[in-house]
Amino acid sequence: MKIVPPKAWIPAFLLLGLLAIGPARAQSPNPKYDSLYAQAQKLEDARPSDAYNAFIQVKNEHSKEPDLASDALLRAAEFASGPRYGATEAMHVEGNQKAHDALKQLLQQYPTTEAAKVAEPMQAEIERRIDRHNSQFISYKIIDFFVALTGRKPGFSYWFALLLIAIVVKLITLPLTLRMYKSQREMQKLQPILKEVQEKYKGKPELGQKTMEVYKEHGISPFASCLPMLVQLPFLWWVYDVIRLYEFHFANGTFLWIGSPMSQQLSRQFPGSFAANLGQFDIGLLALYAASNYITMKLTPSPDPTQASQQKQMSVMMTIMMFWMFMLYRWSAAFMLYWLALNLVTAWQQYTYIYKPSKRARTGGGDGGLVIPSTTVESATEKASSNGSNGRSPRELTPVPGGNTMRPRPRRKKR
Repeated sequence: MKIVPPKAWIPAFLLLGLLAIGPARAQSPNPKYDSLYAQAQKLEDARPSDAYNAFIQVKNEHSKEPDLASDALLRAAEFASGPRYGATEAMHVEGNQKAHDALKQLLQQYPTTEAAKVAEPMQAEIERRIDRHNSQFISYKIIDFFVALTGRKPGFSYWFALLLIAIVVKLITLPLTLRMYKSQREMQKLQPILKEVQEKYKGKPELGQKTMEVYKEHGISPFASCLPMLVQLPFLWWVYDVIRLYEFHFANGTFLWIGSPMSQQLSRQFPGSFAANLGQFDIGLLALYAASNYITMKLTPSPDPTQASQQKQMSVMMTIMMFWMFMLYRWSAAFMLYWLALNLVTAWQQYTYIYKPSKRARTGGGDGGLVIPSTTVESATEKASSNGSNGRSPRELTPVPGGNTMRPRPRRKKR
């Protein structure tokens, strides 16, 4: 019998080993679950998006079975990131994003499973693909410029870039914001007149008309504060898009306790609740944001003193609603940090342009730079109504010395 030299065995054994092991991603799903994926496999060629959803459906139906649920998420990620998901560039981008979402969910909910061991290196590769695609957008380049400006330092550059963007956005919208603050102060000074209108026409259908006539008489629009708020919405969506595009780089950033050894330990013990970096959700930063949101709304004065209690309740409800939304969508700490910076800048503006002038006016130090001429309920509305049916003489409103409130001048008795 002819004996094969030992050196000739080595290539044969290597080839057999590679064929047996294969790529890690190809052998990762467990064959015993194949029968559960029949519907998804039928849709893979015809409707890739529906096939991905079918894999996710298997996970949802078996979420309390870690091995099966993690296997379903891994299969969904492998299919979405593979060549069969679509032939176009847009489909590949969509598939990579869906694959990343599935792997992120897998690692957060089932970190100790066998599928999680395969998911970690797979997630890193998909993140590189997504980042290469995102780097071509101008929004990505803008925030990357701000981060590079301070040397890409993990403990400073990333959160400071978000602060700079918040300041730039507030500077762009400052003229409209000042106009809104001016309108709010004017509405406050007009309250004595509006109160008389409400008392006089209480329960009457013409109350709304007379109130609008008072606004028109003094050149005040009750909707003037809505425009600046609407203008800020496009900036909010833009910043959300910026942070989403730059999401993987925020994994290098830290802020105060986020990134400390304690936060990293908590992140491992409670995945999805505590952040080890700015790319993850952090419940502590969310609590800080909620507090800043409540303070910002408290500093916003109510145009109508009678609605002050309602506005107080609204500030509590809005804070709870925003807290719930962040808990639901688990937005990254970077996005929460931007909102926190925005709230702090807004609170400073409101303190400077509303709270301080109003306080100075109440203590007799001026009226905040606004002058409302003395007028009457009748004179405020007589330009728009011609009936003049009441026949009463005008009651002028006289400024009270040492303050900005106005009171009716008493009528003189007829001789």
